[in-house]
Amino acid sequence: MTYRVGIIGAGALGLLYAGLLRANVTLYTRTKKQADIIEKKDGITLVSDNTKTHINVHATPLCNADFTTVDFVIITVKSYQLENVMETLRKVPANIPLLFLQNGIAHLAQLPSLPQKTILIGTCEHGAGKMDATTVVWRGVGQTNWAVYQGKANSNLRTVLTANPDFLFLEQADFEEMVYNKLLANAVINPLTAVLGVPNGALLHNEYWYGLLENLTREVADVLHREDALEKVTAICTATSANYSSMATDVREKRQTEIASISGAVVTLAREQGKVAPISETLYGLVKGLEGEYLQ
Repeated sequence: MTYRVGIIGAGALGLLYAGLLRANVTLYTRTKKQADIIEKKDGITLVSDNTKTHINVHATPLCNADFTTVDFVIITVKSYQLENVMETLRKVPANIPLLFLQNGIAHLAQLPSLPQKTILIGTCEHGAGKMDATTVVWRGVGQTNWAVYQGKANSNLRTVLTANPDFLFLEQADFEEMVYNKLLANAVINPLTAVLGVPNGALLHNEYWYGLLENLTREVADVLHREDALEKVTAICTATSANYSSMATDVREKRQTEIASISGAVVTLAREQGKVAPISETLYGLVKGLEGEYLQ
């Protein structure tokens, strides 16, 4: 029997996972319009290395979702959109595992209110770009790190996560360690590239920007208690040098960003520890200011 996966959120990330998971996938969209287009086209298009592949995927508006028809639900909405779907998630049967793929750490505070027995947390290292309602470009091959927040991942779930050898899911022992390592990279690379409007690799090739990266990495690492932080951040910048961070893309396309759950979270943690994080606070203000200009 084919494993049935529901994906909440049909942005770049949702489309990417729908296209690469080897399962019977249903996308739960925010709008009826997008669901209708996906249904009309009998699925979505994945673009990788200039090659287009059509994948059969079902779609339905989230408001019409029937979660009794799936075995596993992945939540790919942005961190600031999560609150809007929490009531829906509470209606998902308790025996169906959930996987959350949000940036930052804000979502961790919302998980205890959920009834599901098994909840997984993941961090995504892939690059993806949504071209239209049904088309996603796989811009950077990475991996999905995942860890158990509560419960247990059964053999069927593990099988679907490892079904596509080109789309790696790697289990991590400690979800907090995993999430905070991702936050370190996000809190340095995302706001800098968003404000500067440059790809990740540019932070290494310009001496002034690299100086900012060094100082910000030191600040964030101190708040998050991360070791070998500069080595980790520069390695990510190198591996994704041609990619634009999700926040840089959001600013360029005049969308709301996840700055509150990334730099905002670092500033809050710093205050709780009796510390200051002036660079993070400045970048938070700059990105929120940019949002204010184009979202008003």
